[in-house]
Amino acid sequence: MSSNAVKSLAQQAASAWWREAAIVPLGNGHIHQTFLVTVGATDERFVLQQVNQRVFAEVQTMALQTSLLLEHLAADLEYAQAFTIVDAVPTRLGTMVHALDDQIWRAWRYVEQSRVLDPFTNQLQIESAANAFGAFQRSLADFKPRSWQPPIPGFLELSGYLQTYFQSVGDAARDAVPAELATTVEANLGLVSALGPERVFIHGDCKINNVLFAHDRDQAKAVIDLDTVGLGHWAWDFGDLVRSVAFSYGAIELDQFGACVDGFSRGRGRGRGRYADAVETARQMSIAPAYIAFTLGVRFITDHLCGDEYFKVSARGENMHRAREQLQLLKQFNAQRTRLFECALSRLGVPPQSSDLR
Repeated sequence: MSSNAVKSLAQQAASAWWREAAIVPLGNGHIHQTFLVTVGATDERFVLQQVNQRVFAEVQTMALQTSLLLEHLAADLEYAQAFTIVDAVPTRLGTMVHALDDQIWRAWRYVEQSRVLDPFTNQLQIESAANAFGAFQRSLADFKPRSWQPPIPGFLELSGYLQTYFQSVGDAARDAVPAELATTVEANLGLVSALGPERVFIHGDCKINNVLFAHDRDQAKAVIDLDTVGLGHWAWDFGDLVRSVAFSYGAIELDQFGACVDGFSRGRGRGRGRYADAVETARQMSIAPAYIAFTLGVRFITDHLCGDEYFKVSARGENMHRAREQLQLLKQFNAQRTRLFECALSRLGVPPQSSDLR
């Protein structure tokens, strides 16, 4: 569907919420089609999204679960006092989503006096984003819904992605995956079990542009993009933030990694204290960026082999290019792992001992 056709459909969908509204595209996400809506009568602003149902098949369930999550965050006074909680907006009929021509739409209240930083420009921004994601995960530690359906089954579980990757490679033409990428995948299979089996509620998509900052200072204001909240290893969130920062900068820098450690551990409120706990936290922090970069690289290759079904592309081959970028980051993370461990341990307040460096 062309961009003009999607915008025309968005204009129709918007009528489920507002009688008169001006609509323009917003952001450059890989998954949903997103629009900024300005309501003529009041000049209020909202975010309207066409949900990607190839990625999120159970949109009604996701909407219900999101409501439960937002209620939990609002009831957490520590979190609610520190951050703005995004507000899902019901239609004029009171429903949380609207169906139009087999497409599902939803709306959020726009967070005023905020901005997205992509890329970041200083370490204070990195640390503040890390603190916001850590605080979000701390709040989720008390989130106990009666049931929870994963928005994306197996999300960020590397073992499942590798199984699909090898199946796709087997079904593809010979040499469909460049030799250097295939070799990198084979060399990093040990990452599947490197972090262990622990699973807690996490955000699941901790890119730095999923934090809104105050418009006039380098302070995180809100955590957004809650679609991927679900069970996962706590360090996946940390690793994704580090990967996002390194990708934005073009390389991993120890001072930026250290800012991630400082902010995330302060927000999460865990990792310091007992020596053994700090060592294990630092170990997982040093591995998690590689785990996430590898996972993304495998996903991009697989999506390319499957015809670009998941991630939006502007041209054929873009997902393979993305895979190369992530696997190059993976190599950097692997090469720096000992230094990352030492940095994390130091930031957690524990001097490294030689026996820990393994």
